[in-house]
Amino acid sequence: MSTLKHNIPLSQCHAGQISQITALQGAAEIKMRLIHLGFHTNSVVELILERGQNLVVCVDGSRFAIDKHIAKFIQVEPLS
Repeated sequence: MSTLKHNIPLSQCHAGQISQITALQGAAEIKMRLIHLGFHTNSVVELILERGQNLVVCVDGSRFAIDKHIAKFIQVEPLS
């Protein structure tokens, strides 16, 4: 039985998908910005809407609009 997790960037998720954050990547400045917005390891994130280069996500009950470029730094494990 394999216990490998299937981690992907948040930017590759589809609308309606619920995932758990497994890691924040990138420079310290990007990581700190994400942490201050509420993106933390093990938090549950739902991709609400994808429109062009923008994503609307819900993290622990708070909604944010983030750029796909920034979403590439958020590694998630899909739950649904």
